[in-house]
Amino acid sequence: MIRSNMNSSIRKAGPEDIDAIVQITKENNHFWTPAVDGVQGLSRLMERDSNILLVAEDPEGDILGFIIGAWDGARAMLTKLSVRPGIQKQGIGTMLVNGAVEELKGMGAPTVGVLAADGTRPDEEENDSTGFWSKVGFEYIPARLMIKFDIQEEKA
Repeated sequence: MIRSNMNSSIRKAGPEDIDAIVQITKENNHFWTPAVDGVQGLSRLMERDSNILLVAEDPEGDILGFIIGAWDGARAMLTKLSVRPGIQKQGIGTMLVNGAVEELKGMGAPTVGVLAADGTRPDEEENDSTGFWSKVGFEYIPARLMIKFDIQEEKA
């Protein structure tokens, strides 16, 4: 799948894109868990057919942003969207979201949700992305994401 406008195109990511994806994640201060956000996590993600990882690239092939999503057979979820700082608010994120929704629809997903930062975590008020998600057609529902970190490191 390739979609484009005059300045960028969207395609499925490949292993050659992982370093750029990690770099964008770090540039946006979204690199929280190396086992998830790092090279190994992205490599595992790409191995599973129910996951999607799309990148936006410029005409020279530089990665501008990416989106990650998954479909479990009942629910589709977008889990991460990140666009390079300095080129945000130029339609790249919207193009990635539209491409991901289309991809998930093609897999058979009846709906798609998003894990959206709402800025309520201490010291992260500037990370409220709910306005963007509303703008691209997502509806707010009251929910709270909770996570248990480092489950691989727990002892029985």
